[in-house]
Amino acid sequence: MTTTSLPASLVPVPRAPGALPGVGHLRQLLVDPTRFLARLPSYGDLVEIRLGPRPAYVVCSPEVVSEILVSRHRDFDKGGPFFDNISVFFGDGLATCPNAKHTRLRRLTQPAFHPSKLPGYAELAGREITAVTREWREGQVLDVRRLMQELAMRITVSTMLASWFADTGADADTIRRTLGDVDVLVSGAFLRMVAPGIARLPLPTNRRYAQARDSLYAHIDATVAAYRRADSDQGDLLSMFLAEDGDGNALSDTEVREQVMTMFIAGISTTAAMLAWTLHYLSLDDDLDAAVAAEARKVCGGGPARHEHLPQLPALMAVVTEAFRIRPSAWLFSRTSVTDTSLGHYRVPDGADILISPYIIHHRPDLFPEPDRFDPGRWSGDGRSWAKAERAMALVPFGTGIRKCIGHDFTVMNVMLSLASILADWKLTPATSRPVTLIGRSIIEPRNLDLRLHRRQVS
Repeated sequence: MTTTSLPASLVPVPRAPGALPGVGHLRQLLVDPTRFLARLPSYGDLVEIRLGPRPAYVVCSPEVVSEILVSRHRDFDKGGPFFDNISVFFGDGLATCPNAKHTRLRRLTQPAFHPSKLPGYAELAGREITAVTREWREGQVLDVRRLMQELAMRITVSTMLASWFADTGADADTIRRTLGDVDVLVSGAFLRMVAPGIARLPLPTNRRYAQARDSLYAHIDATVAAYRRADSDQGDLLSMFLAEDGDGNALSDTEVREQVMTMFIAGISTTAAMLAWTLHYLSLDDDLDAAVAAEARKVCGGGPARHEHLPQLPALMAVVTEAFRIRPSAWLFSRTSVTDTSLGHYRVPDGADILISPYIIHHRPDLFPEPDRFDPGRWSGDGRSWAKAERAMALVPFGTGIRKCIGHDFTVMNVMLSLASILADWKLTPATSRPVTLIGRSIIEPRNLDLRLHRRQVS
């Protein structure tokens, strides 16, 4: 334990009401997590909740986010209930490894996400977008959440692991099984975060969780071994992960597996969720949908969107930015304090679990008036508005600071390419009167999102 001399003026962290003996605030987090989180800023900039009997401190202001992720990041390491439990299948991936390992891993993986690589990845992504959308028909009803998961997986596989389906092919059963494994891990990660003790129980869900992890591990390990035997660059992310740097350093096979697992799960889940949410909001606003579609048709010229088109799509960029604000897919992540310290004017003990929620920050009405209203106009007229909001700690869907998600540009690119290609040709409208609700897992996803396809009439 590290001890630090702290000002006597520091005060205890206020506690959120409503905790139940033994379970704390688990019911609120499992039943209606975003409503519960959105109320926390009314109690303070840092608020104590209970995950079972265990206290955790939820960050509720951009100033405290800045302290943890930027100005005093050395006082806080990756850890806490979220990372401790997802590391079971991510290992020491770049998103979950402790600070002591991060610099080396970041240096060895950064070349794979260099801006010069993105146009090549965009070309691969475009092929998958075309392959999926060419099967669509007038009047067809899409299960948007499931279909966007399939599209995101195909994009992720094509750009990350070009030979993933080399033996089996990208048939429906293989895609279904792989997405099933991803879904089990995403669901299980959140449950283990808010109820850590559940992982130790002999439950069928825990066995399925282990099976899903082992299935993806086996596929990744076999793919890595095949790449090593071939000893050739296939133009994808895995080839970059296997390459040596200028000093002859390289990732071990275990490290490669952990990076691939991290990028694979995050790439599929985040991309799919953001595509689904954006299509949902556009389906509710005919004028906005028409404006974005006209922009996409004009810029893309009737073909699939390409990397060079993206700077010419400001209306779509504003829509995507607003989607990342109102429904940040990675809505909750954690840190652990490594010393007795302070946040704001609150005392924080060594070893404390700190929860950071982009959802809370993005829904503060002092930062975003009418925060529950989808309004891309917040971002119009300034191509750098996302960057400005991030510097102010008001928009942090990928985190910020030295441990900001390494794939942020890659993910936004894939979301933009997919939406531009889809919206240029298709209008999507609600297919049922069922309300679209939110699934609060480790990724925020929509439930009951069925949309009907209408081919746009080209004037």
